[in-house]
Amino acid sequence: MVKELLLLVDDSMLSAVAVLFFLLLVLTVLGWDQACHTLRIYNWDGRRYRFLGRERMRKRNDTYVVSMHERVGETSRTTLYLLLASDRLVRKSRYENLLFRAGKAEVWLPIEKRMRAEVLFAYR
Repeated sequence: MVKELLLLVDDSMLSAVAVLFFLLLVLTVLGWDQACHTLRIYNWDGRRYRFLGRERMRKRNDTYVVSMHERVGETSRTTLYLLLASDRLVRKSRYENLLFRAGKAEVWLPIEKRMRAEVLFAYR
């Protein structure tokens, strides 16, 4: 009886460790993806840059495309934006093209660590 109970505990402990390891692996991959494939967007408020959020980059025809969502455009105070890319992206594709879309308005930028763009979020 005691041996059966110990075997049951060992199997359940092993499965619990396996599940925790799998969750840790999934969270690590999601964190890496978030860090390497998104841009941080800041907006100038007259005194300093304020963080608005992260936007996902997509690569289309050798051009990175970032589309700013309406939620981010509504919280911005001015038309001056600062885009910060990850170090990995900058090392991999420095000076390639980046298309920054704010609604229907578009701005072309070369990929650098700190990119500044002045664009008015437009619906048309």
